Amino acid sequence: MIYRQGYNYHFFLADMDSVARFVSAPDPFYPIPIKKIPDLPSVSTDPILFPQFLYSLQYNRQSFQPKPITNPPYYRSPDQKTDWFQNPKPGFSNTKRTIGGLKQSPSELYRSKRDKFKQTRYLSLRDIVNPEFNERMVLEKIDSLYVDTKSKLYLNRLVAILYSGTKEEEIKIITNLFRFETEFAQFLSQQMFTVELIPLIHGIFLQEILRSHDERYFHYILPKLSPPVLQVIRKSISKNKMKQIELAPALKPPAGEDLVSLIEAELYRRFARNLYYEEGSIFSYRDEGDESQIETIPFENSEKFDFCVSGESLSFYGKTKTKLFFKTNEWMDTVRFDLFLTRKELETSEFHRLPKDLILEIPFYETGLFLVGGGITKQKQTFESSLLWFDY
Repeated sequence: MIYRQGYNYHFFLADMDSVARFVSAPDPFYPIPIKKIPDLPSVSTDPILFPQFLYSLQYNRQSFQPKPITNPPYYRSPDQKTDWFQNPKPGFSNTKRTIGGLKQSPSELYRSKRDKFKQTRYLSLRDIVNPEFNERMVLEKIDSLYVDTKSKLYLNRLVAILYSGTKEEEIKIITNLFRFETEFAQFLSQQMFTVELIPLIHGIFLQEILRSHDERYFHYILPKLSPPVLQVIRKSISKNKMKQIELAPALKPPAGEDLVSLIEAELYRRFARNLYYEEGSIFSYRDEGDESQIETIPFENSEKFDFCVSGESLSFYGKTKTKLFFKTNEWMDTVRFDLFLTRKELETSEFHRLPKDLILEIPFYETGLFLVGGGITKQKQTFESSLLWFDY
């Protein structure tokens, strides 16, 4: 099962063989400014999760509306009879509750610096190029595209990558490009999604768009299409349909509903891949390590902190005046924490590809309301967690 719905998050257990495709839109349940909510990719080839309280979702012919956060009752409350403890969601383990962190007083930990992984997305030529084309034919097609010289150079480099090895080798090469070649990375993630790539694409998705597009909007955009794109479009529809379009009155479409925008959005939705690459570093801790890296962490009493998690994958390690600490008990693909500072503001911390027994730190604010989180382990097990420190 590639999709699981938790209490507060949507989980997609994607991989290269079971790609997750969905439609999402920022639509927060709480009054959080939409501009502060990042747009999500529509295609994922890696395990991901995102909050139900920030997005609406369409997946597998179902629509999911944003919903408020669900928490177990605070530990001082006598009412323990909730679904969190009695009826776990399908795919989730029973909820485990701990009061306070593992450390309640200053303790020594071994600090280390590790690479921080960033998530992005790119369009792989492997996914869109007609499989009947050989390398020479693809290069000829690219040479005929109406794109600038630098873009053609980058596309030619991608062709070399495409025909040099397997999918896994391609991902390694692209990952290194994101790490060390900023301009190329920007092209892959921000500039490559263009309607001018249509002559390279195989499949029937273009016909699906053209069939349902308003003929008046179609007529309006025709003069703006480049000859290679127009040629492909003419081949994708019947002569009668093309004649009806040319005879229809030209009408300027609403913003975002013109043919070019729809095709670019569909390109992105169907063919974009998630990618994780190293950018910068983070500090993490362990209970054991190099003596030269030992550090005393001023842990404080956290007996009022109520930590609930489904399963055993994550532990609440402790708190200081400005930090919260959590320990991974399994190898992790992704972990996310959402700390609500107010009903209108939250601070998110995301981590990807973490080893077992790693201690993470995230910011803490005494006046914050609560924290919810979730994650997906290396074994594709899903879990959710919550941390409360007030009795509401």
